[in-house]
Amino acid sequence: MTTSKRNLTSKSLRALSWLAESETSEVGVRQLAAAMKIAPSSAHRVLLALSDAGFVTRDCDTQRYALGPEFLRLAHCATARVPQPQLGAAAMQRLVDRCGESALLVRYDDTRQEMIFDAAVDAAHSARGTIRLNTWMPVRTGASGMAILAFLDEVEVQSIIRRAKALPSQGRAYAEPDRLATDLNAVRRQGFAYTRCQLVPGAAGLAAPIFDRAGKVAGDICVTIPEQRAAETSRDALIDALRACASEVTQELRA
Repeated sequence: MTTSKRNLTSKSLRALSWLAESETSEVGVRQLAAAMKIAPSSAHRVLLALSDAGFVTRDCDTQRYALGPEFLRLAHCATARVPQPQLGAAAMQRLVDRCGESALLVRYDDTRQEMIFDAAVDAAHSARGTIRLNTWMPVRTGASGMAILAFLDEVEVQSIIRRAKALPSQGRAYAEPDRLATDLNAVRRQGFAYTRCQLVPGAAGLAAPIFDRAGKVAGDICVTIPEQRAAETSRDALIDALRACASEVTQELRA
């Protein structure tokens, strides 16, 4: 495959990802070019290639593009092939029933060095606020990120911090190295992370790691609690329930 074809393939996949995650249902050439930081001529070639394959369709009146039937067909096929229910769903529901707080499943991808909120089970008085599911994000120093960082090797931790600090909104997301090392040692020793108002304003977070078959951290189970209720909550009972849930999900991953 030539370099130009590889570049077109890479840009096409990026364009599909952007279209699938975008809040707008249609996109113009210049809008896609700005989002992908490529020339409008390159964005036009990408959209034409995707249109030829049926992955996007073009509105002849507006000259804007939307996800097409072939993309939707493949998405439905992929979903139908998944033979098992959502990982940890039953264990997370038991956690919510037991503690009355919202629970989230967080996954970590060591290739991207990013995390994603993969699933949620909300309590009646949910505190997860604006947390978005299915969106890749830096591994930050809220409870959900700390429970992952604590169980990675130092080289990977430093790589994650360098990449996150390169993002404008993440420049001051991490404590000084000595403080961060102390905090991560505490998470490893306790087996869980606890933070206040790090990810959701006005909420405390608790997270316990989950591990894959190889014993590598695969993410965590996180519970969010409104700050005004955090002091009233029996933290020991909540931590026990959280650990039990994380243990169940780890067993599912290793099955």
